[in-house]
Parts: sequence; structure tokens; C-alpha cells
Amino acid sequence: MKDASFFQGLTQWMHGKEQESPLLNPEAFSDLYERDYLSVYRYLYGLHGGPAEDIEDLTAETFMRAWKARRTFRGEPDGSVTGWLLRIARRLVIDGYRRGRARIQTAEDPPDDLPQLGTPPENLVLMGEQTATLWKLLRCLPGKQREMLALRYLLDWRIGQIGEYLGMPENTVSVGIHRALARLQQEWPDGKE
Repeated sequence: MKDASFFQGLTQWMHGKEQESPLLNPEAFSDLYERDYLSVYRYLYGLHGGPAEDIEDLTAETFMRAWKARRTFRGEPDGSVTGWLLRIARRLVIDGYRRGRARIQTAEDPPDDLPQLGTPPENLVLMGEQTATLWKLLRCLPGKQREMLALRYLLDWRIGQIGEYLGMPENTVSVGIHRALARLQQEWPDGKE
């Protein structure tokens, strides 16, 4: 069976017929949107910090730009598509900061996370305060460390995936994540001794 697909690919190549990218098909792109929307949203949330409306706008803009640039995508139609989308998302955040349109979230403006049903009100207040503190501390981290944390803890990527995506050795990624977590722990109000 493998020989048949090899010879079919070889024949197409010899006759100059490239296989059409699945990104060119609207149905396949719709499947990509359904599969990767949450990953792109979480990644942008980790880089930008909210509010939720801005993250939704950036996520939509990411997919609009991906659709417009779908003919330029060069890579395998599996995991590298997600990396391509995240690079588009990262550029949108960077462009927003350069233009001064991006708004850094403050402790007075925590993200709009929906609480779990049945959560006691006093826990909701505590969670809101902790979330606000966390976002304030995350804003103090260098961009690369913040991005590493977003990839690791919001997208649940392995160290090797992060290193490949960022073009860094795995050890550098591990050290970066460790230092970022150590700094967050050191700066956390209850963590000081």
C-alpha cells in the first residue's frame, strides 16, 4: 500500500501536479478553525492578558489572516499548522503593542473568567483577587518567558514542542520556565518570607 501512494506522489510530481493544500478547501479550513480556535484563544490570552473581547477579536483576526495567507503556507498539514497560526497570533499582539492599541491588564481589571457553578461567593472573591495578582505579576515577566508559560500551561505543550516552536534548545526552555515560575513565586504576596 505504501508503494502505491509513493508512486502516485512520484507520478504527480513528474507531471507537475502538486497536491492541493487542505487549507485551500473551505470545509477543511472550517475543521481547522474548530480544532485550533481554543488553542489560539488561550495562547493570545496568555500573551495579551485580556479583556476577553480583545482576545476574541485577536483570535478572529488570526484566522482571517490565516485564510488570506492560506496559499503561502508551506508545511505539513498536521501539527505545523497550529504553529503557523500561533505565529500569526504572536505578530498580531506585537503589532498591537507597537501601535499602542493593546491595553495591558491591571489588577483593577481582571480577566472575565466564568466561575464554576456552585462556587461559594467568598471563594469567588478570593479567586478574583488571585487572578488579578497573577496577571499583574505575569506582565512583569519578559515576553519570551510569558510566552513559554502560555505554551506550557495554557496549551499544555511539552518542552520539546515549545523549543521547536521558539527555535530554542529544550534546556533553554526548561530553564526559562523554571526562572519564570521562581520569579512569580518570589513576587507572590503570600510567598514572601
